Amino acid sequence: MQGYELAVILMGSLTGILTSYTDVKTGFIFDSHVFPTLSLVERLFGHEEGEEEVDLPRWLGKIIVPTAEFGVLLYAYLGIRGQTPPLAGLIGLIVGFAIGMVLYYAGAWASGDVVVLAAFSALLPYPLSLVRVAAPYETAYPLYPLAVLFNSILAVFPFLFFYALGIVVKKGETKRIREVFVDGVSLSLEVSLWFMAGIAVAVALSNYGFGLSAAVRYGLALLVVAVFGKYRRAGDLIGLASLAYLSYITGLDAVEAFLKLIVVMYSFKVFFSTVKVLREEALVEEVPVEELREWDILGETIYIEGENVRRDRRGFFEVLKEGLRTGKLQVERGEVVASPSAEGLSGEQIERLKKLVEEGKIENRFLRKKAMPFAPSIFAGFLISALWGDLFWWLVLKTAGL
Repeated sequence: MQGYELAVILMGSLTGILTSYTDVKTGFIFDSHVFPTLSLVERLFGHEEGEEEVDLPRWLGKIIVPTAEFGVLLYAYLGIRGQTPPLAGLIGLIVGFAIGMVLYYAGAWASGDVVVLAAFSALLPYPLSLVRVAAPYETAYPLYPLAVLFNSILAVFPFLFFYALGIVVKKGETKRIREVFVDGVSLSLEVSLWFMAGIAVAVALSNYGFGLSAAVRYGLALLVVAVFGKYRRAGDLIGLASLAYLSYITGLDAVEAFLKLIVVMYSFKVFFSTVKVLREEALVEEVPVEELREWDILGETIYIEGENVRRDRRGFFEVLKEGLRTGKLQVERGEVVASPSAEGLSGEQIERLKKLVEEGKIENRFLRKKAMPFAPSIFAGFLISALWGDLFWWLVLKTAGL
């Protein structure tokens, strides 16, 4: 281990311990524990983190840990010495922010979680020398923040799975258990067939002298899957023909690869079904408007369309799925009164909801999200990424038999 790598691990661990503690204790993350420059900018614009808002010792909020800045400056210094690209840390920071913002706008993460991922990404734009498994694109480009995210998800998934299962068993919701394990199994089989069609196309092109890089082959397979998602019956038939073609060329290797694909696709299906059950059964509660408080996050969108007040309880991925199916990614709504934004409800929004209830325009029941601290899982993802490698890529390799 090189000296700077030890410094990376120590800085990341200090930020991880502090943010995990404050997030679990209060649901609050201090920018000064992650990215002090951001905290300074917020103060210049008149926004200051209030120490009286959280049940924590005053001195804890005064601790400054410049993790994001350290990552940017460290790789700039290493770049001057010719060891890494000089902008690696800055690019890692930007990539981390970009990834985190996707989850932020999906309503899954709060702004503090985004900053934590960005800081860890500045520390790990590339894998360290300790890493045993990393994807080719993560070693060639400063995209190792993807490993931090994937590891964060995979590290916490077993807990989420059994937690969701326990919730539905306790409620006697056998239908939801079926939703997790049974519903959508046929789609897992279909998507596996479509991937086999994409692989067959790549193999056929290679046999005709078209040399394709690994990235192009993956892209081609994804394109074929996207097309067959709209023409499922044709995709199933072509997928079966492709499986037969590949079996003729490679024998049982193609069948083995197909069976592994089914397992992977089914695992993804169970994962997303579990997330849906968590979102609808465990991480939300239905409360009257009188119980809503500032900073609470709604689990639905309330909007006005014409003379009517409507509510939309679909999640981000359900909206995205519908948009991909219909080709309309822009959700058409009227005036939005309140939505599941990570900033939470404002006092003005709550007063408006109360007025709509008093006028009898909407029923007095609203979905409110329960707080879940994600900083500990992001910290776990950082440690796994720094000390071992990319769990997701390891699963990909194992699926491919490598």
